[in-house]
Amino acid sequence: IKLTSSDTVLIISTTKGNIDLLKKKNKRSFETDRVQLWKSSELIAQFFNNPNKPLTISNACISGTLALITAKRLLDSGKFKHAVVTGADILPEFTLSGFTAFKAVSVGPCRPFDKDRTGMTPGEGAGTIILTTEESFSSGDKIMISGGSSGNDANHISGPSRTGEELAGSIQSSLIEAGLESHNIDYVSAHGTATPYNDEMESKALTLAGLNKVPVNSMKGYLGHTFGAAGIIETITGIEAIRNKVLYKSIGFQNQGTESQLNILTNNISLAVNNVLKTASGFGGCNASLIVGNNLFKEKHVNSTVEFDITKKILIRNGRVYVNNKEILQKNETEFGNFMKVLYKQYNIKYPKFYKMDKLCKLAFIASEILLKDTHISQQFKDDKIAVVLSNGSSSLDTDMENQKTIDDRENYFPSPAVFVYTLANIMIGEICIRNSFKGENMVFVSKDFEKDLVLDYVDILFQTGRTDACITGRIEYAFPGGEYFAELYLTEKKIRNKLL
Repeated sequence: IKLTSSDTVLIISTTKGNIDLLKKKNKRSFETDRVQLWKSSELIAQFFNNPNKPLTISNACISGTLALITAKRLLDSGKFKHAVVTGADILPEFTLSGFTAFKAVSVGPCRPFDKDRTGMTPGEGAGTIILTTEESFSSGDKIMISGGSSGNDANHISGPSRTGEELAGSIQSSLIEAGLESHNIDYVSAHGTATPYNDEMESKALTLAGLNKVPVNSMKGYLGHTFGAAGIIETITGIEAIRNKVLYKSIGFQNQGTESQLNILTNNISLAVNNVLKTASGFGGCNASLIVGNNLFKEKHVNSTVEFDITKKILIRNGRVYVNNKEILQKNETEFGNFMKVLYKQYNIKYPKFYKMDKLCKLAFIASEILLKDTHISQQFKDDKIAVVLSNGSSSLDTDMENQKTIDDRENYFPSPAVFVYTLANIMIGEICIRNSFKGENMVFVSKDFEKDLVLDYVDILFQTGRTDACITGRIEYAFPGGEYFAELYLTEKKIRNKLL
């Protein structure tokens, strides 16, 4: 497969990229824009002379899994023939201090699903999976991604669902796409962070999905949590399980530590494996799952049969608000904080949590409130059929800088979980979903400019899957450095034909 071909797309997944460049001692190591997530992807694409704009996906800890799902969707739609999907994250003090402030880091090696688990073990790593639609390029075993889905708990930005229903729903969607049932899954590569709440939620989700008897392990006992790389690295171990017919014990596990009992692997076993389920969850309430398997089923392609309309659009810029291209508000006060308060009051919003949000989330929240005003999508469509797909440029770098300040000064070292939780761009989606109880597909594309056609093409693909009936999409940007702000959102809805016809 040639990376120089226009048929090949490069997809990079990461949560924090070059975040270590925010440290005082590292600031002059590279050009200023090197800390931007899209810059890394751009440099890699240039190195390999790939003619397409690379896609950068940053959606907390589901980033790698979501990148693979996205690659499958782009290939199934016929937009590309090959995809090179790479996930990578380093482990700087920035990340370690944040999870330590959350009291989520285990003192010793983590113990996923064990009753004595006390937290995660942060790790670092990178992994790459190459996907192709051309049989002549594929290896003899014909292993493929047969299904994948994402969603949101709409529960809490740093805590998972209490019931596991939302992850279970994602798993069910992945099974349906793959043409499989729960009894066809031979092995589950779980997210398994070893935090009390994640493992409890995941055990409930797997039980609801009918997978509590299937062999389960978490690779994080071996590798730690590699964040944006985790979904890819742990999918690779699933592929190797199929190829080698070997499942590895979940290291650190001794005694059941979740309310829902799972079949956790306590020994290495030899087993013929045809289909593997990979699960992932992350801050912002996001969940994802995918299935990899051998050639026992036929590859599916998306057929464009569903049409959607852009039913409303809004623009916020420089103290002005436009709805459907008509200016409806103009204020001389353009300073971000004051202007957001003006809009909050202007639209009579009652949501005290708004004042705790970071700037990016405030902008996304206000923009979505204006977009959804006088619409009825919550009544028209099921909560798990309403998606949020956003584009962003600076990710959460403005808040990242605020978080960095709490660890730079050793005499005033005070890493704050309240700040750290907002150091992910997808938290803005979490805030929108919590406010409106939206549980559908989630995605954050990070790009230098607003690639509107790309975003709308992806939204179109979501409609074709049948799992999306409405979607909030567009660009939310709070620039770093500089602080310029910009919001352009679209409400897209499935076109419903007159029933009499």
